[in-house]
Amino acid sequence: MASTVSIPLTFACAAALSFAADAIARPRVGLRRTPGALALHIVSVVFVACLICALTRRPHFSAFIALALVGLMSGVSNAKYTSLREPFVFTDLSLFGQLFAHPRLYLPFLSVQTVIAIVAGVLLLAGGFFLDADAPAYVAAYCALAAAVCLIIGYPFAARLRLTLDPLEDQLHHGFFAVFVAYLLNGMRPASFRGFECAMSASSFAHASIPASRPDIIVIQSESFFDARPSSAAIESSLYVQFDTALRESATYGELDVPAWGANTMRSEFALLSGISTSKLGYARFYPYAFVRRAYASLANWFKRAGYETVAIHPYHADFFGRDRVFPLLGFDRFLDIRAFTNAHRAGPYISDESVFDRIVKELDSSRSKPAFIFAMTMENHGPLHLETVEKGESSRYHHLGEDPAYKDLTAYLRHIANADAMIGRLLAHLRARRRDTVLCFYGDHVPALPHIFERLGTVPSRSNYFIWRNFGDRPARKQDKAVEDLGVALLQAMDTAERREVVTGESERTEQL
Repeated sequence: MASTVSIPLTFACAAALSFAADAIARPRVGLRRTPGALALHIVSVVFVACLICALTRRPHFSAFIALALVGLMSGVSNAKYTSLREPFVFTDLSLFGQLFAHPRLYLPFLSVQTVIAIVAGVLLLAGGFFLDADAPAYVAAYCALAAAVCLIIGYPFAARLRLTLDPLEDQLHHGFFAVFVAYLLNGMRPASFRGFECAMSASSFAHASIPASRPDIIVIQSESFFDARPSSAAIESSLYVQFDTALRESATYGELDVPAWGANTMRSEFALLSGISTSKLGYARFYPYAFVRRAYASLANWFKRAGYETVAIHPYHADFFGRDRVFPLLGFDRFLDIRAFTNAHRAGPYISDESVFDRIVKELDSSRSKPAFIFAMTMENHGPLHLETVEKGESSRYHHLGEDPAYKDLTAYLRHIANADAMIGRLLAHLRARRRDTVLCFYGDHVPALPHIFERLGTVPSRSNYFIWRNFGDRPARKQDKAVEDLGVALLQAMDTAERREVVTGESERTEQL
């Protein structure tokens, strides 16, 4: 039976050893950490140990749990950092349930070593639970009190830690676990939610005027789309032939600053719909949908106020990222998820861009009394790309880097880019033939999670691309690089023009303009 004297010593040893577990997290913190970060780290580890001991009355097991937790989180953070160039952050906890609901999107990014370490840790924990002796009953009460004290102390330590909200920079100065806890405690404060409310009240769409013309609007968020040709001359230029045509005919186009790299689509998605820069969202920047609790001014709500029928299309599960809860609050009348794509064609494991095009056209040309705002998000080019198969000789269709297995993922990626490009061509052809004015905004949510490919090519891109095209008015084709949060305003500006296209028919001028 553990004595009351040995329990604090056990917890102190766990806290000391946890710095070694924290040190494996990349990017690695320097030898000198700030005093506040050291204190927050220690208090947090002791809190976990005390909390577990209060529940189990097994002090050595509880100390090991606290130590193993830091090691586990460091390993998971490294897996995320390797693929997405971002450490594990507090909002990732809210996505924990999706790990089991959609394992293909998460588990393949864990290395074999990480999986082995997790399994071994679970076995050790199970064994430790049964081998450790029960402490006296009063120990549980003392540990519960100590956990409460640690939690109370932790809040001011977290609040006083100087943070930039750049996870990489903060981790380099304070260490992984201290930053994770500081983000968690600060991010869940009521002040963080009030800051989010304040930022949303400044949305560009809160007071935007409604133009006289009301063309149909299509916005397509293309999964992992960006112009990869500047990354290597070996990439086949013809993969982007329809994209190039769209640029020449667009009202505006260019590179796009997006708040995501390799994943976290919802960040770019929310920036477009809200018109709010990530830098103004505070702790909500990492998972903004988790902070949406009521209706806000948004691009979709603006169109709804202007008399549009607003439809969101995404060929995946509606509950992913909580879109089924958030989209009605952001102004969408309907949300068509994977259930609207029964028996649809797949390209790889996901619904094809071709099928998304078919659904867009079906919605666009359906009989209705209102103009349409359609926001479609594709899924075809979603990773993990290393799980896809590539046929022998297939790479020559997409690039000239040879059959080196190191470029297999690039081949799979460019295969889907070719399909996205074909979708652009089909959509432009359809819209050119339409009698009704239509504006198309097309953009990539982020670059693909191919860090190993970019390292071999000697460049790590961070921007995606966009264009705004319309089947009426002039075709100035102005190149203007933008941030994704400014794309909605640019879309509204493209809705109206002094030079409108006249449709000549054997009857009369356009009568179906709403």
